[in-house]
Amino acid sequence: MYGSVEGNIIGTLYFLAYQVIGIYFAGRFFKKEEKMLQLLLGSVTGTVALHWFPTIVSFFMDFTISSHIVGLILFALLIMVISTAGLKKKVFGSVEVPTRGVKGSFQMLWKEISTSPVYWIIALLFLVFVGLLSSHSIPMVDGAVYTGQCGYGDMNMHLGFITSIARQGTFPPEYSILPGVELAYPFLCDSVSSSIYLFGTSLRWAYMLPMMLAVLQVFVGFAYFTKLVLGCRVKTMFAFLMFFVNGGFGFAYFVDKVQNNKENFNRIFTAFYETPTNYVGSNVRWSNVIADMLLPQRATLFGWAILFGTLALLYQAAKTKNMRYFVMAGIFGGALPMIHTHSFLGLALVCSIWVVGYMYKLVGGELEGENTVAKYVIPIGLLCMCLLQRNTTFLENIPKTGLVVAGFIVASLVALVLYYVWKVVEHGKWQELFKTWGVFLILVLCLALPQLFRWTFQQAQGESFLRGWFNWANEEDQYIWFYIKNIGITAVLAVPAFIYAKKRKFFIVAPTLLIWAIAEFVVFQPNVYDNNKLLYVGYSLICILVADFTVDLLKIFHKYKKVGSYVCGACILFVGTFSGILTIGREWKSGEEYELYNRNQMELCEFIEDNLPEDAVVLTNDRHNNAVASLTGRNIVCGTGTFLYYHGVSYQDRLPEIQAVYEAPLSNTDILEKYKVSYILVGPEERGSYNVDEVAIQSMATCIFSENDVQLYQIDME
Repeated sequence: MYGSVEGNIIGTLYFLAYQVIGIYFAGRFFKKEEKMLQLLLGSVTGTVALHWFPTIVSFFMDFTISSHIVGLILFALLIMVISTAGLKKKVFGSVEVPTRGVKGSFQMLWKEISTSPVYWIIALLFLVFVGLLSSHSIPMVDGAVYTGQCGYGDMNMHLGFITSIARQGTFPPEYSILPGVELAYPFLCDSVSSSIYLFGTSLRWAYMLPMMLAVLQVFVGFAYFTKLVLGCRVKTMFAFLMFFVNGGFGFAYFVDKVQNNKENFNRIFTAFYETPTNYVGSNVRWSNVIADMLLPQRATLFGWAILFGTLALLYQAAKTKNMRYFVMAGIFGGALPMIHTHSFLGLALVCSIWVVGYMYKLVGGELEGENTVAKYVIPIGLLCMCLLQRNTTFLENIPKTGLVVAGFIVASLVALVLYYVWKVVEHGKWQELFKTWGVFLILVLCLALPQLFRWTFQQAQGESFLRGWFNWANEEDQYIWFYIKNIGITAVLAVPAFIYAKKRKFFIVAPTLLIWAIAEFVVFQPNVYDNNKLLYVGYSLICILVADFTVDLLKIFHKYKKVGSYVCGACILFVGTFSGILTIGREWKSGEEYELYNRNQMELCEFIEDNLPEDAVVLTNDRHNNAVASLTGRNIVCGTGTFLYYHGVSYQDRLPEIQAVYEAPLSNTDILEKYKVSYILVGPEERGSYNVDEVAIQSMATCIFSENDVQLYQIDME
């Protein structure tokens, strides 16, 4: 749990080895691209490899140091073969360009960074993120572990996955909070930390290190993709700030009340989840990307780390028609399902529109002309949504009608794709389509389908998955007003931005309309709110389009009023980011504010780490901040429904059994045998949850650890 100096060094070197190999490969595979894109794609390559190579080997050797060494060797050998054989024989096409050496490469990279203001903003936000991560990621204070506001919930679950995968070593892994049930949650976002933890690093460093690199990949990936689309540094900076420091008009709920009571504004920094981007009482649900998506939600973080780099690569692939780019994009996309399923689905929806645009141009369509589609689609779509919200019959049958509408949308999309495929064949361009998007699709399917059938589809068989819905998390507001107050100035500018966009840019951001339409009528998981993980993919494209429109508008204004244009631009940025800044400020202040595990629990975990078998099963209550499950990697009979329900697994039968054991242990030894329980924990949480018969427990078990009000008993085996 605490690691060692040698372990921290070895684990870090193992992690960096994948990065070095990936960056070396990208330097050879993408020689024609700018150094920043090479660095980004190389880093993503290393991350994807670290997610998957140890995992694949672990199917045959379990999750051990040996499997990790073999995985690293296989990755290095594969890169060597591709670099020395595949590229020299030009299997993927010509790549020869003049080389500039290491010094020249660094000089070019520095020139890119120093001349683009967005990279300085990235550096600043990276430091903010690292500061938040450090104060939230199990810091020790007087022997206890604390965290910030957004780390109080899901981090416990992720820590449990990390430690149990590393400690138990069985593969595929099972839920340590529901032993006997295979872990179908996208666990690769956590196994990447398990890999480092396995080599003896501290749990805190194993948790933080991959996240620090991943957030850089997210920042740079989005910035570079935006730069490719817009070709303007100012627009790139504008889109970057509007996406990552996002916030709607939620600040008005606090500022408006300052007149009567200044404490209403101070609540932002003191209350639990009463921020301008997450104020449920006033139906404000559009969370800040940094504070509520990237920091606490590891799957989203690692999914986006690959997603935005893949979008940048696909954009270049479609532009250059280079098969090598489609090959790498296919590998990246195919790797996503067990890293972050929502990112995979978002990528699929984006590609379904982009391939239509590609085929449209392939058969002679002009992408530089005026865009007329949005002039009708946007107003009509908003009107339909408003009417549906007032349609009582529709709302009363949402489970069916939502799926019907979504099915119609998907069927229309499939028909559109097939129509253009037929047109491409008719024009004799099918070979070009096959060598580009065809190659991409084949690779994605070959890599993704085994994951989907092995894990995702099994998890999603329950009734709480994939069901009809309407209007995401809106509980009380009129449809348009809900999104205006939640998304803010970006939502206001989005409609004219769509209408203003030329055909090329419209095709690039049009997936937003598809994503929004589907996510408004279908829920993909038990928690309706989690549809935002898909909606944010569309929102990222909206920010790009709004930046393009807004900056162009300000340029026109600049011709008449220079100072006024600057003031107007600053005001738009302020209004668009003020709620986000306040939310990030609240998260910064909350660091080390909430106790996760007290001193007694930490001493218990040290004892368990040193003395209990790694496959031991400990009986505890079902609290979410369970130190035994999170920090030691040992199994407990049943964890909190807060985690398990939203993963779609059945756990309810175990709860009364746990209660029965604590309250009448001598009469329920069969339950202990059923779940192979060898240890019983009795602490304040157990005593508060059940009428614990501790005398009976003492008659059948030996107390092997006691610290104040925390006792651990080992069941006496006859």
